Amino acid sequence: MNAKDAWIATLGQLQVQLSRSIYDTWLRRVELSHYEDGRFTVTVPTEYARDWIERHLLESMTQTLSSIFRRPAQIELIVWEPPTTQSFDEPLFTYQSAQHSGSPLNPAYRLETFISGEPNRYAYLLATSIAEGQIGRHSPALFVGSLGNGKTHLLQAIAHALLERNCNALYLTAEAFTTALVESIREGTNSAFREKFRNADALLIDDAQFIEGKDSTQAELVAIWDIFRSRQRQIVFAADRLPSEMTRLSGDLRSRLQAGPMARLEAPDLELRRLILAEKSKARGLKLPKDVLELLATRLTTNVRDLESAVDQLNTYSTLTAQSVSRELAQMILRALGAEQMRLERTSLERVMSVVAAHYRLSVRDLASRKRTKGIALARQMAMYVARELSDASLAQIGAALGRNHSTVAHGCAKIAEQIALDSALRADFEAICGALAGKSALNSAAAPALARR
Repeated sequence: MNAKDAWIATLGQLQVQLSRSIYDTWLRRVELSHYEDGRFTVTVPTEYARDWIERHLLESMTQTLSSIFRRPAQIELIVWEPPTTQSFDEPLFTYQSAQHSGSPLNPAYRLETFISGEPNRYAYLLATSIAEGQIGRHSPALFVGSLGNGKTHLLQAIAHALLERNCNALYLTAEAFTTALVESIREGTNSAFREKFRNADALLIDDAQFIEGKDSTQAELVAIWDIFRSRQRQIVFAADRLPSEMTRLSGDLRSRLQAGPMARLEAPDLELRRLILAEKSKARGLKLPKDVLELLATRLTTNVRDLESAVDQLNTYSTLTAQSVSRELAQMILRALGAEQMRLERTSLERVMSVVAAHYRLSVRDLASRKRTKGIALARQMAMYVARELSDASLAQIGAALGRNHSTVAHGCAKIAEQIALDSALRADFEAICGALAGKSALNSAAAPALARR
């Protein structure tokens, strides 16, 4: 095994061994810089991160690496130093640079590798139309979704496709755009900065929520947007929330963000989660037993990234330990990801409505009413989410049962999925409802707290 593969395998093993919060906080941005004579030189983002890792993780990291590398290894931590500011005499990004490891484009993020289902189908169709259609036809376009559900994948896929058509397409995050703008003002090169962006055929800006409260960045984007519109060029944004929810956005920029098509990427439903797990495991040559796939699909409900992480961790652990993938191993991965292990059974839409209403001490009629009190609205969204997860009803059928439309149900499901991941009380509600649907006695014990919170 070479040094690079040993380091990748070590990170995979550490991801299984450590809690998700520790791994994401301290090791997610750690990278191998170079290797020589048993010494792995590794970059970390800050001096504080280096000191913390040296005190708490370095010994176990070294032991794991030596075991995988099958020879004594040393790890040297150095603080990463960013490259010098790029000259504006050189192109920002080209198709050739997209293949380079230092490029912001991930070579795996292509339209053909994006797994589409009902929760993200419109977003995928919009991205495909932008990538393959007339430049500027859907400008501006906005992709909205919570963390880990495919916004960056689609933006970079569009960039790849446009670059292959020899279009001058620029992809960067809103933070990188802001940093470049500040540097250009500081160095007196802001005219060159503006020309570089304004001469592009397409501009794709990720994590647009970053520009909230940054007046200069917003003003610059408004000016660029106006030029793009007059020249029929394409501009695409991605953000984790709608413009109407960005409270520190100027009216000028908000109106422009809302001027074109907006596509929401919802959390994947059960059918899409099954498909993602099947495709990701197949791509890695991993045999995923049906019961393991079902366990992961019913427990990892928040985003696509968790599904990919579970497959990667299963693959790494299985490869290094020469163990076949089992339900017990999957449960260990779920614990590392912070997901509960309760197996959820399929049921009918009518039964979901009845049990959810009983849990919140309401009637099914209350759930389907036009009432919008906080308690009823929460119960209604919970009914939407549980029905999507545990019944075979479509979003349209769920909406019809509750007197709502398809998009309202999709939004409600996404909102509850995010809250369940963060709110232990709401997660307890969900578990109690699932227990009641499975014929267990959890309902009565949890109903009173649920009512009290209303």
